Amino acid sequence: MVQIELTRFRIKKGKEHRAEEWMKFLNAHHADTVATMAGEKMYVETVFKEENADGYMYFYWYSIQGENGNAVEDSESYIDKKHLEYWEECIDSTYRPVDMTLMQSLFVPKIEENM
Repeated sequence: MVQIELTRFRIKKGKEHRAEEWMKFLNAHHADTVATMAGEKMYVETVFKEENADGYMYFYWYSIQGENGNAVEDSESYIDKKHLEYWEECIDSTYRPVDMTLMQSLFVPKIEENM
């Protein structure tokens, strides 16, 4: 069984540049970032950015993850440690994240067999 999530997180005011730097860091270290996903049983992780009319920047996290993966907080990887540093600095903890409701999910059999 896989868990599919799409969640909206608000970026703290004044931390927009750092949030974009965070995504650039993960992209610049693509191979090492992807390597951390195996232990988490993370099959897909995608982040979208929205600059809303309310003056805030939001990140939308889309993920497909298997069961019983390791928590990112338990990782010793420099990628995950830096990821959590950026998270603490940039994600607005006063804003309740918005979890979107999954209505349908389709995978071609070749992909589903590998999850």
